[in-house]
Amino acid sequence: LGRGLEHTERAYALEPRSGEAMANLGSIHRARGDLETAVRWYRAAVRAAPNNEAAASSLALCLVTLGLAVKLKDPKAAIKHFLESLTHSPTNANAYHNLGVAYAEMHKHDKALINYNLTVHFDPRCAEAYNNMGILYKEQGNWDKAIKSYHMALQCNPRFAQALNNLGVAYTTIGRLTEALEYLSRAAVVAPNYAEVYNNLGWLFWDHGDLAQALRMYERCIELSPSSKNPSQNRLLALNYLHDVSPERVCLAHTAWAERFCHEAGLPFTDWLVEPVVKRKLRIGYISPDFFHHSVSFFCHALFQFHDREQFEIHLYSNATREDEKTELFKSMVAPEHWKKVVGRSAVEVANMIREDRIDILVELAGHTANNRLDVIALKPAPVQITYIGYNNTTGLGAVDYRITDAIVDPPDQKQPFSEELVRLPGCFLCYTPPSPIPDVDPLPALKKGFVTFGSFSCLAKISEPCCALWARVLREVPNS
Repeated sequence: LGRGLEHTERAYALEPRSGEAMANLGSIHRARGDLETAVRWYRAAVRAAPNNEAAASSLALCLVTLGLAVKLKDPKAAIKHFLESLTHSPTNANAYHNLGVAYAEMHKHDKALINYNLTVHFDPRCAEAYNNMGILYKEQGNWDKAIKSYHMALQCNPRFAQALNNLGVAYTTIGRLTEALEYLSRAAVVAPNYAEVYNNLGWLFWDHGDLAQALRMYERCIELSPSSKNPSQNRLLALNYLHDVSPERVCLAHTAWAERFCHEAGLPFTDWLVEPVVKRKLRIGYISPDFFHHSVSFFCHALFQFHDREQFEIHLYSNATREDEKTELFKSMVAPEHWKKVVGRSAVEVANMIREDRIDILVELAGHTANNRLDVIALKPAPVQITYIGYNNTTGLGAVDYRITDAIVDPPDQKQPFSEELVRLPGCFLCYTPPSPIPDVDPLPALKKGFVTFGSFSCLAKISEPCCALWARVLREVPNS
């Protein structure tokens, strides 16, 4: 390459208007890995010979490669390179696909979908684009389109492990567990070391009520990917539903997880920017992935609505991946500058944001449930930190000072230890706000039928042997039920 560069530079010196020499210099620099210099030479070649299709095509390809090289550090620059590539090669499916990926990573889903659709228009066999469309439709809660997109990906590549996995997750979410098991099992056969599949199989078995098998799947996932966040926390969640696991073991599992997690998270803050002034409003921050139509939202609604604004200033940090009318309601309950969307932001970035907002008390509302930000909590961005509502057990994190509960959920004489200090509210620790509008209550069916009918809307994971035994006792003791 060195001699080739030398000879080509001589040729260019002899004929500085030669588009061919410029293009050749671009190719040599591209082969040497100097993409920015290659792009400059290709641009010069296209300017010198606008009808040179080979130079334009080479420039387009090099711009895509350069965009991929800079995307991690500068996604906006990457997008500029992809867009410029398309001006020279407007049917380049690869450029559209990478542009879609870049927009998706910036959470510009509408632009991402446009570019994925253009990808499959110019390359109908691009399984990755169909799969990525499915992921975006899933995040929007459009399961019909997500499932259709995953099936299209599998038509292009029946052994596409990621699409098989994603389709399994989609079917699990909508309750079609037989089909979910089929596709997740196929993914495990195609890619036996694909850790995420085992996490999702764990979720499937948990949903089916088979906790022992769920734990085996989570542990296999952890074995394949020890640093993966989700299976470790899903395992902790599952331990809460096993009636034959001791409270001490449950706590130990949480604190062992926390020790590993904090080692990876980095050092927490030990000083804060809050003013040590007695007579001022306290700044209370709430961080949650569930600021939308989610069960947690019905329990934090009253909390936000009835805060004493004379004494407290409320800040909401939303990690919700989708938004709806409940999201808009919560936004309206705080000042516009006190609503912060933190989806996709690093733990350090969010922790610094909270610290700079001078939050006095930070309340996390998810615990070990999906899309939590315990990575932020571990960095201790506020001097006082509390866990509440979303997870009725210990986080295991020393950075969490208190857990709000009551004497029913956590009796004073219970044996389980906690990493947090328990604050037991009188009566019930939760306050439910029903949805509006709410339908009228129908007449009691027992008045017409002459007997009481019992029902449960709990997930199957909660229906343990002791639970069934208690239900049986209730049925025996209530005549004709």
